[in-house]
Amino acid sequence: MISDLFFLWMFLHILGAIAAFGFGFYAPIFGMASAKEPQHGNWYMRASKRLSNIIILPFAILMFITGALLVQAGSTEWSAPWLSISMVLYFIALGIVFLLQRPTLNKVIAATASPPGPDGPDPAVPGLVKRMQLYGVILLVLTLVILALMVWKPIL
Repeated sequence: MISDLFFLWMFLHILGAIAAFGFGFYAPIFGMASAKEPQHGNWYMRASKRLSNIIILPFAILMFITGALLVQAGSTEWSAPWLSISMVLYFIALGIVFLLQRPTLNKVIAATASPPGPDGPDPAVPGLVKRMQLYGVILLVLTLVILALMVWKPIL
């Protein structure tokens, strides 16, 4: 039996998904635009980090809370394979964000904080940006797999 709170938790869960993961679909477009105007790259990285701090990460964490509340409200069982796989992928994604992507983002911000000197930009920046792009692709794929599992709830 689904409780009366089910629809509230579902609404908040879907809102959280849009707020937490929507930007990941558009970030590559902004990244490409920023690459064409490197003088704005640092601003883009700082703005992305701020957006992450105040919207993306809080809503990503809210996703776990509202998901747990949905299970509690009777929408599924904790033992459902699709849910277990989704949760593992979710925690892998958070690990990538906190252990790999954020530290790399901080390095890019630091390396691009001042205008390039006479020798040009910091030679580490292109490699760091490539890493950021790789992490972004991995996170996008994880998001799509989790979305597919949540929508289709396959019996595995």
